[in-house]
Amino acid sequence: MTQSLYVHVPFCERKCAYCDFASWAGRGDEEPRWLDRIERELELRGSQATGPVSSVFFGGGTPSALSEAGLERLCRAVSDNLRLDAAAEWSMEANPLSLTREKLAVARNLGVNRISLGVQSFDPSLLSRMGRAHDADQAREALDLVAASGLRWSADLIFALPGQTLEQFLSSLETLLEWSPSHVSFYGLTLEPGTDFWKEHEAGTLAEADEDLYADMYGAGVKRLAAAGIHRYEVSNFAAPGEECRHNQAYWDTGSAWLAAGNAAHGYAPHLRWRNPRGLSAWYDWADQGFPLQGLIAEDLDTEQRWTEEWFLGLRQAAGVDLARLEREYAKDPPRAAIARRIAAGQVEVVGGKVRLVGDGWLLLDAIAVELSG
Repeated sequence: MTQSLYVHVPFCERKCAYCDFASWAGRGDEEPRWLDRIERELELRGSQATGPVSSVFFGGGTPSALSEAGLERLCRAVSDNLRLDAAAEWSMEANPLSLTREKLAVARNLGVNRISLGVQSFDPSLLSRMGRAHDADQAREALDLVAASGLRWSADLIFALPGQTLEQFLSSLETLLEWSPSHVSFYGLTLEPGTDFWKEHEAGTLAEADEDLYADMYGAGVKRLAAAGIHRYEVSNFAAPGEECRHNQAYWDTGSAWLAAGNAAHGYAPHLRWRNPRGLSAWYDWADQGFPLQGLIAEDLDTEQRWTEEWFLGLRQAAGVDLARLEREYAKDPPRAAIARRIAAGQVEVVGGKVRLVGDGWLLLDAIAVELSG
């Protein structure tokens, strides 16, 4: 069983209009306080590890918003307290505004070997609409840095933004391809409660993207990346062969496990899922109490919940759902009639005993997963 580590960094340069993550702008002066506690939690997580860690992921928030000294302390806390596999993947999310040559060098020298860069768009008007802290030129400069670093790297884009056209999305994708990425993620905008975009939507000043336009953007993006040799391995993630993000793959594997550190960080072991306190102040208090188990929000998944997760997590991956494994592990017959209906509709296929989404099925992922897991 593979074991991973997620570390949540709650600081960011600016809160984006679409973001509902547990992160805050304007609290950088809390970095020393946060580091004292994250070091203690990583010491605890190291004592709980059952073996070497195969992947580490610094997410947030914006890990690159840490100071050089803070980033060094965080990296050392990981390597000092956890035993990493010799071939471990160690990723760090970064934003163009806060990623510097010096921070990149600190991260690389202390073990980080993969950067995930939040570009989101190269269109100035859309960057402003999202409330992003960087502009298009800063995105290009950051791409120059990571492309020359010798590290593996990925970049994110968002589509179906307010007022965004198909041409704007494809223009950003074409611009990104100028750096020959080996991994690209693109996500359709979702309106999350509490965000600025959600409030605008509730007030009637922001409309969600038309379904047909959403589908056109997604389909055109998939096709363009495939032409560049970057293939879909998960509904929103695309990679050249062998360049898939191993940490994310662990999240979608129900047989893997991961440790978690930081506020709102989620941990998982087969059948058991838990989350640290979400609020930063609540997490500080919990840390100062010694990270008691009763402070966790935990859920022990029953057989029906695990069966449902097998379908939702399996179908979101290009590899699909292994029917023979499900029959063996759950002693339950797959929904063959429902699968046959979806095959007839051209939305799934069964290849090598695995059910996989095809065609428009990728746009109907949730509905198909609900049907097949029911």
